[in-house]
Amino acid sequence: MTKEKKAKVGFLGLMLQLYDRYPEIKPAMVEFANELIGTMSPFADVIFPGICNTRQLVNVAIEEFEKQKVDLLMVVLLTYAPSHIALPGLCRTKLPILIYNTQQAYSITTDSPSDVTFKNHGMHGVQDLANVLLRVGCKFRILTGHYKDNKTQNELKAWCNSAKVANFMRNVRIGLMGYPMEQMGDFAIDETAFLSQIGVEVQRIPMKLVAERANEAPSNEIAEQMDYDHRNFKVDSNVTEEAHSASSRLEWAIRSILKERNMHGFSAHFMAVAEDGRIETLPFLASSKLLAEGYGYGGEGDVTSSAVVVMMSELAGSANFTEMFTMDFGGNSVLMSHMGEANPNFARKDMPIRLVMDDLGIADVKYPPVLLRFSLEPGDVTLASLTTLAEGKMKLIVAEGKVLDFPPIPAISKPHFKFAPSCELGEFLTKFSIEGGSHHQALVYGSVADSVKKVADILGIDCAIVCKNP
Repeated sequence: MTKEKKAKVGFLGLMLQLYDRYPEIKPAMVEFANELIGTMSPFADVIFPGICNTRQLVNVAIEEFEKQKVDLLMVVLLTYAPSHIALPGLCRTKLPILIYNTQQAYSITTDSPSDVTFKNHGMHGVQDLANVLLRVGCKFRILTGHYKDNKTQNELKAWCNSAKVANFMRNVRIGLMGYPMEQMGDFAIDETAFLSQIGVEVQRIPMKLVAERANEAPSNEIAEQMDYDHRNFKVDSNVTEEAHSASSRLEWAIRSILKERNMHGFSAHFMAVAEDGRIETLPFLASSKLLAEGYGYGGEGDVTSSAVVVMMSELAGSANFTEMFTMDFGGNSVLMSHMGEANPNFARKDMPIRLVMDDLGIADVKYPPVLLRFSLEPGDVTLASLTTLAEGKMKLIVAEGKVLDFPPIPAISKPHFKFAPSCELGEFLTKFSIEGGSHHQALVYGSVADSVKKVADILGIDCAIVCKNP
């Protein structure tokens, strides 16, 4: 799947109309605006319609931003501007609003020129605007800092990226094969709430269609897929050609359906696949390789986990589906695993990824599933869980920590690794459950909890950060 690399940002630059009597000020502020845009060019495509100093100009600019479907509406008070020229337009729009409280001057000294205050007094316009937006209940965010400061730049980039991800999630489609696992209540979902709060649409993938596609899979493409596996994975001697072929045909079938229906991820319940009987094996090889291609995945019919994997992949570039399995009190960590699904992009680099065959003893299918066996590359990571709590409100629960340098356990054929939270294990697990974290999670490399919280803020849902890396 291809990802948009840059956010699209609408730049609403405000100024006081009274200052038109000073012909030099507007060109100077346009120059400053363009300098701001230049600092954003590595991470944002900015639409700047020119300085707005009347209500009409503000409204026209916002209409253009909406037409262009920007991810974020960024308001900059280039000079002071009265709040009422922007208030009506900002209240009407559904675009997320960020007030960027910055200025040209970095410091004020006894050597500052006489016009330093004239060219650097947008801050009280920010205070005016923030007050009236709060008064009428219009949601916004504020970032304050000098535009050349690295910390400010990183925070602005995080807001832009988070807005891009939130906007992307409004059009995500997740396919469901079968049904969610019975009596597993933490990922039970109201699809109407899911669509209205996050923007995710759940679509059914008929088992009949999957089985037909698998049977019709072109032999040359299946041969290419299997050859890819032999070149990139260490194939165990017990893997039969028939089992590998069945998993490859299922992989081809699911991928073709996801592409055809413009889906961003899928979830499959192993019992539903086995009970239906038309599909020859379980989609573990498919799920792992599709995770590596940027698709979301959730086990056991958990479409919320598939969606949060999509979200985290958009945010960090690639994501894994996982589950907390066993506490390691001695190592202040958790052994993470699931059944046979994991993103091979995350495999440790000093050991080969093994392709193994294991029926796992969980479902009766014609051919034992083929899956990838590996542990993960050590490094800083972020876990995220998307769930539903009281009154049907959705929530993100996030924790940062590390993947430990821990090789595969010889007796375990499934993908697995150790996650060490950034706080004490007991504290982490207690807080995670108190906040409502479900038993399926997405995992990405990097410390991105603050960015996840920004995505949640823009989506309008709650977010709890359980622990953060130093």
